[in-house]
Amino acid sequence: MPRDATEAPAPSILIVDDDDLMRISLEDRLRMEGFETFAAADIASARELLATRFFDLVTTDIRLPDGDGRALFEEICRVNPGAPVILMTAYISVEDAVALTKAGAVDYLTKPFDLDEFVSKARRAVDRLHDLRAAPIVGLDGSAAPAGSGLLGRSPAMRRIENIAARIRDVDSSVLLTGESGVGKEVVARFIHRNSTRAERPFVAIDCAALPSAMVESELFGFEQGAMPGAERHHAGRFEQAQGGTIFLDEVAEISLETQAKLLRVLQEREVLPLGASGPVALDVRVIAATQVNLDAAVAAGRFRADLYWRLNVIHIPIPPLRKRPDDILFLARRFVAEQAAAMERPILGLSAAAEAWLARLDYPGNVRELRNMIERAVALSAGPRLQEYDLKGEAPPEAGVEAVAPKLNLKAQVEDAERIAILRALEEANGVLQDAAALLGVSRKTLWDKLRRYGLGNA
Repeated sequence: MPRDATEAPAPSILIVDDDDLMRISLEDRLRMEGFETFAAADIASARELLATRFFDLVTTDIRLPDGDGRALFEEICRVNPGAPVILMTAYISVEDAVALTKAGAVDYLTKPFDLDEFVSKARRAVDRLHDLRAAPIVGLDGSAAPAGSGLLGRSPAMRRIENIAARIRDVDSSVLLTGESGVGKEVVARFIHRNSTRAERPFVAIDCAALPSAMVESELFGFEQGAMPGAERHHAGRFEQAQGGTIFLDEVAEISLETQAKLLRVLQEREVLPLGASGPVALDVRVIAATQVNLDAAVAAGRFRADLYWRLNVIHIPIPPLRKRPDDILFLARRFVAEQAAAMERPILGLSAAAEAWLARLDYPGNVRELRNMIERAVALSAGPRLQEYDLKGEAPPEAGVEAVAPKLNLKAQVEDAERIAILRALEEANGVLQDAAALLGVSRKTLWDKLRRYGLGNA
């Protein structure tokens, strides 16, 4: 029966198995059950398919003609983040199965298996993924929207990251964020944490590049009283501080090879040994690492351990520079104006059309950090209700009469300006919580959300 155009698209499943009879049987049965099926007989063919689209489920044999299905499983985690994986094999130990499920595989089947059992597991995995996608994601300001709505940015790249965050809500696999300095790696890390099952637990960030090399281990792993000169009491390291939550290791490539070896052990054993301690401390921590360094080149040059690289690089999320996502420039600029105006209690309503046009033309070698700093300086120094191009450039305003601005006589424009100011003040008083700000303004949350979108304020 053809599908109704209003129905949700059929869930897509990739089957990887070199057994022709098994592969065809699974394809036929899944099509009968309403799934869109794709098939590959080896790792090379699977890679080609994985490069073309996201899949709602991947099921793969462990033994394949051109490699080990475990390696393919790790690759799936990186290129198809959050997609459930069901492993199939006639050769797997209980220990291996447990290790793989801990690493993110949702289930495994020992051949031969019943097709009804397989369909049941596949449907359960896909339904779970659908539930994760359907739940709204939460912005750093507390606003909520469906994944991909543009809470992080308007560009396709940032919308994709929102979708990935939704897919990996309940996945504990390590995440590696890469991108130039200033692209917003910590913002993305906090966003992933905020939309995970660990959201109510701590988010602990540490800039590995800012710590003296002698202090990295004590800061990461902690120490006991008397473990070293000046250690007058027990100090919980950052991993212990993040217990139950997320630790963010910024510029992880800057730590020494010796510390890399100890960090690898922490990730492998899920425990940390503070300096001077008699025994290890068990950890329940999700690791998000970030770097602007090309780690492939660092591994090749011997500056970064290959085994640690693969431990961190389970789910890889590259963040493009701001110049390659122009749709985000004005979205971020307007948000920064609203944030800084509220923080400084300045009656700044936004950016002039000329200022926005000038911002859109820049290359931003310093990325989002450069844009934020530019806006902060302009808000602090501007004397007018809207930031002008000369404010952003840090120049003096033109002489009086050269660029005179007539007062607004249009009643609608004056009402809109008053609304903007009231909204900014309410958001500041409510610490960015939309529900509380709406109550202060005497409007519904939906009305406030609509006005935020209309005026380009906040994350709307």
